[in-house]
Amino acid sequence: MEKGITRRNLIKLGSVIGIGALAATATNGCAPKTQTSSYEAHEEDSDQATFLKQPEPITEFADTKEFDIVVVGAGESGLSAVHTALESGASVACVQNIGTAQTTGNMGASVDTTKTDEAGIEACVTFLMEKNAWRSDRKLVEAWAWNSYEAVCWWADAAANGGAESKPFDSSKEYNGYTFHLHANTYNHLEGAHNDAALAIAKALEQEGAEFFYNSPAVQLHTENGRVTGAICERDGSHTLFKAHKGVILASGDCSGNEQMRDYYCPDLRGFKTMSVFRDGSGMLAGIWAGACMTPINHSKMVHGGGALTRLQVPFLNLDIHGKRFMNEVLSFAYLNNLMREYLAEYDYQNSMAAKFFTIMPSNWLEIAQTWADENPAEVQLGVGNMKAPDESAFIKGDTFEELAANINAYMESEQWMIDPIDEQTIVQSIQSYNDLCATGADKEFGKRAKYLVPIAKGPFYAVPRGANSVPAILGGLIVNENQQCLDAGGELIEGLFAVGNASGQFYGGVDYPMDIEGLSIGRAITSGYMTGHYVASL
Repeated sequence: MEKGITRRNLIKLGSVIGIGALAATATNGCAPKTQTSSYEAHEEDSDQATFLKQPEPITEFADTKEFDIVVVGAGESGLSAVHTALESGASVACVQNIGTAQTTGNMGASVDTTKTDEAGIEACVTFLMEKNAWRSDRKLVEAWAWNSYEAVCWWADAAANGGAESKPFDSSKEYNGYTFHLHANTYNHLEGAHNDAALAIAKALEQEGAEFFYNSPAVQLHTENGRVTGAICERDGSHTLFKAHKGVILASGDCSGNEQMRDYYCPDLRGFKTMSVFRDGSGMLAGIWAGACMTPINHSKMVHGGGALTRLQVPFLNLDIHGKRFMNEVLSFAYLNNLMREYLAEYDYQNSMAAKFFTIMPSNWLEIAQTWADENPAEVQLGVGNMKAPDESAFIKGDTFEELAANINAYMESEQWMIDPIDEQTIVQSIQSYNDLCATGADKEFGKRAKYLVPIAKGPFYAVPRGANSVPAILGGLIVNENQQCLDAGGELIEGLFAVGNASGQFYGGVDYPMDIEGLSIGRAITSGYMTGHYVASL
């Protein structure tokens, strides 16, 4: 596919290597080099950091296999790296900790560089910097913005060739007077969603000559004279050394499946359930033990899921698990989790269903919400991307407020939420009080804009169970430069070691993953792997 715009050498595919300017104090998650390292003092202060302790090196191998490049992980970033490395003429091994290629999610986003001019692309970069609390490394965000369209279009074409065809979703945004156009692959129409695409691509890559080794978790990296020269994997009860003449690319995903790492790097996720246990942080730990450094605490968290019900973003009345209004309802579903910690604490962080709540709506909700969405699509959304508004058959229904309250409790019991029943009169009183508030035209409780103060007046009435309570990913990872090469605590390159996707850091930075560009995580993973496979093969 022809690229619409080229870019300065800094972020071109195969750009010359450069050392990122990083503060030497960012040592959280760096393996100690000496007995007096800055990390050692940090470790003594925390009983949670034992996972960072470097194990004894593995030196005996049942087998040794040699390749130009070893990719650790067969998700979207790993498969993309395998593709471009293979395309560039390198011999490639891909080792995976489970028995299959595996990814999650639906959308993979890009900036459409055939439609967006240079100012628009850079405006998109600044937009994301702002959404990420200005903690992102701009070079990494730029690399995604300028190269994502090529990478995401390759992914769509390759998956389609294997029978997993995308339904593209195109949109645009304006920032500081500049417009940038977005293009995303979507796969929600497929039974396995984005994973169907990954499986199709993995099969094709194997046919093209890449060698995949499943059920082979990388437990350590092999080093020689300060250079990473391979990955050591557990296979069939013994260790196999996969030597890499050009480099090892860590594409092992995040650490959301490792509770100890999750609590340490992102402590405000306590109580939320894990979505993908196979994302165990083992690849990042191997990198740390080889001298790489993790992005400083606190890592950005991704808490969403639950399909169309959770992602319905309409500012009617929200009631908590006690039947009381608890928020200004004009808030993106991606950030609602930040209001849920006190409820999770009530259940000693042992029941993630405590993060749930209910949106109360009248029977003519869709007509009202559609008007709101047409006026301000940034605030009101009936679906995300190609996801449509949810079917009302999934709603809790009642002809009266009293019946609705009783059916809410019945629903929680039938779905085994293990949440204490809500006092039904409290639910009724909360709805009536909200209707009285709407009649005043001013939200004296939470300051919601007056246009959204619409009473729950027309029956039958609905309660929509909402609230994301699972963690798809933690967005931190190993510190890298613009070529995705890992750096140590002093900002020096670790020769032979690269990290991509959610195994790499500094792309995000805010408290939460920004949902303002749908599919950014998958699009960034595809793009970083795509670029890095090319780059490492060129060494």
